[in-house]
Amino acid sequence: MKEIPKLIWNENQIRLLVKISETGSFTKAGEALHMTQPAVSRIVAAVEDELGTKLIQRNRKNGLVFTEVGERILILFRNILSDFHKVEELVAAEKGLEIGRVHIGAYPTACTRFIPKIIRQMEEKHPGLEIKLSEGSVTQIKEWLRTRTVDVGIIIPPDDDFDIIPLVKDRLVIALHVDHPLAKKDSIEISDLQDEPLIIGRGGYEVQVYAIFKACNMKPCVRFVLEQIETGISMVQEGLGSVITTLGALPALPEYVVSRPIQPAIFRDIHIAVPDREDVSRATEVFIQTTCSLFSDRFISN
Repeated sequence: MKEIPKLIWNENQIRLLVKISETGSFTKAGEALHMTQPAVSRIVAAVEDELGTKLIQRNRKNGLVFTEVGERILILFRNILSDFHKVEELVAAEKGLEIGRVHIGAYPTACTRFIPKIIRQMEEKHPGLEIKLSEGSVTQIKEWLRTRTVDVGIIIPPDDDFDIIPLVKDRLVIALHVDHPLAKKDSIEISDLQDEPLIIGRGGYEVQVYAIFKACNMKPCVRFVLEQIETGISMVQEGLGSVITTLGALPALPEYVVSRPIQPAIFRDIHIAVPDREDVSRATEVFIQTTCSLFSDRFISN
């Protein structure tokens, strides 16, 4: 029977592997931790040799890629680093100091609408906290939360995998070309959109659109599914379809594009999400409280 190796990890090894996953590079990870690239390679090789399995593979298309077992180990390592940070926070608090770090994940519209005000207030009231921001699609943020890559995210449902804190309800609207027949109406009903070429957002937004149409025994005629709302608005300007989005996400409208509310009023929920509400760091809790104090329970409807 093959003997199972007894593993002894040190903090430097854990930090290095997590940093490699963040940077996608041995060289960049080494620079961040003040190590040479050969030293990084030796440490990774030694760890893999001790484990008897590969954690990182080189891929021509994607560069450095963690194996399946490597990804699972990374989740554990991120949890360990999070616990290290909590210890540092507790010790600092005992000395009357406030330190800590929070890694936020937010989709582009949330970054524009929420994050600048949140960061400004956190820096004014909690200058000892370190704030890191990663911008991605809603789908990416949910994956970052699952893998503990970020501490907290701003997402939209479905969000059954996480502990959530309701933030904002944002009313759905439709952006139309000014010459579209529906633009003459003060508001638009879902039944008005039968066979209408639609442009919708990716990463969870499309789920709600399909559900709304299904409730009306209709199927949406979706022409494009996009990451960026600005691209959709440009398509509306060229007469390529109409965009279903939310009032809060709607950018300044260019010439020949108008928006109309959807009736009856339909709202999209925006939530703060964490992997485990009972196990967040002090810095993450500050982010949650700051965000809720600025935006919580708001209805964006006019």
